[in-house]
Order: sequence, then C-alpha cells, then structure tokens
Amino acid sequence: MDNGELATKKDLAEMEARLDTKLDAKIEALGDRLTELIRDVETQLLTAFHGYGKGQAARMHLLEVSDSATATRLAALEERVLNLETRRPH
Repeated sequence: MDNGELATKKDLAEMEARLDTKLDAKIEALGDRLTELIRDVETQLLTAFHGYGKGQAARMHLLEVSDSATATRLAALEERVLNLETRRPH
C-alpha cells in the first residue's frame, strides 16, 4: 500500500482503527481542556462575586451607621420639640 499498491480491506480496517484511536485521544484531550477552562471561568466568577459582595457589605455597613446616627439625631429633635410643645408659658 505504501508504494502505490491498492489497499486491502485489512489495510483499511487497520487505518480505521488507528484513526479511531487518534480521534478518541483528541476528543479526550479536548474534553480535559474544556473542563479546565470551565473551572478557570468558575474561579474567576467566584472571585469577582466575592469582591463585589465585600464592597456591598461595606456600603451596607456605612448606611446602617449613617441610619443609626440619623435616628439618634431625629430622636433628639423630637424630644426638643416635645419639650417646647409641653412647656408652660411664663
């Protein structure tokens, strides 16, 4: 078959077996690469979400502190208004 000879059924079967083996190896390697790529993307997404979550937690904490200070000031103002409203005239 190498020197221009005609291929026999046996030659074709052997070539098919070699091609199947190579194709299976290529498909497996491609699957492994795809799995690795998916894991890398997953890691990047989780890292990004973690960073976003930390930023949101810091913002939420700042809002809670600000809200607490506002509530304290409002309570003080309400108390002062109540004192003015309930004070007896001289």
